[in-house]
Amino acid sequence: MTDFLLFNKLAEMNREMTPERLFHEKGVGAYGKFNLYMPFFDYTKAGFLNNTEEPTEVFVRFSRALGRRGSSETARDIRGMSVKFFTGSGNYDLLCQNMPVFFINEAGKFPDLYAALRPVNGLSCDREKFWKFIADNPEAFHLIMWLFSNKGTIKSYRHMESFSVNTYIWRNEKNKIFYVRYHWTPLAGIKNISSQEAEFLAGYDPDALTNDLYKAIEDDIYPEYELSVQIIPENAAKEVPFDIFNKTLIWPERACPHIKVGKMTLNRLPSNFHDEVEMCYFSPSNIVPGIEIPDDEMLALMCFAHDDGWRNRRR
Repeated sequence: MTDFLLFNKLAEMNREMTPERLFHEKGVGAYGKFNLYMPFFDYTKAGFLNNTEEPTEVFVRFSRALGRRGSSETARDIRGMSVKFFTGSGNYDLLCQNMPVFFINEAGKFPDLYAALRPVNGLSCDREKFWKFIADNPEAFHLIMWLFSNKGTIKSYRHMESFSVNTYIWRNEKNKIFYVRYHWTPLAGIKNISSQEAEFLAGYDPDALTNDLYKAIEDDIYPEYELSVQIIPENAAKEVPFDIFNKTLIWPERACPHIKVGKMTLNRLPSNFHDEVEMCYFSPSNIVPGIEIPDDEMLALMCFAHDDGWRNRRR
């Protein structure tokens, strides 16, 4: 055969099968806009957090942490909600999950965590390895209490709240530093389902969460989420009675009340799932002036893991 055009088409087709993500493989995405309630000049010089006149375009990817391609979306798991803000200063990625805490707080434990969560024979993780890891790392009990509540089996991505877990830095024009954590709240309300309903949907409609999101946007029932932040000034960080960087702990709302920032509305579906959802790349390292990564070993590891994973998948 000498049909080289056909050869090129087949070569492109083969290369569409990119390596899978280690986590959050199965996902769904949507575009929308973020509207700021009020400027935050006192806290950050980030342009999109100070311009109330123009909305910021966003792309959001929802996902299951351990969900492989073809798996059920309603299985008990952590869900991710990654938001990419297309700002005038570059793209800013805000990675969140529907649990306010994480398994571990030490970077050196991450490979062991992956080994405990890694699917066996393409299915679920080895339960004995998983529970042994939890028993050996009691700081993970906090997340387990959330995971095995109804928070672990959500009804819809449209009704899912999400937390940054990590602590970030905001820096204003006067070079003052503030530590922040983010929180997304669905304006349609938070809804979860029982383990029995989750198990039923796993067989009846494995893609229930994707279908729900797509149908809502197609029917002009646009999902809306409100962004709020908890803020601690740099000079007060050492005075609070907890470690502000500990990912296995939440910030008490009495000490750090939530401040409403803005509203995000999802109103458009991707036109090319592979290019826009499957190949999208999120990393905490994608920041803009006014938002910074603190000196946090665990967060630095996550930046490397996301960036290196992307280098592997785009080859």
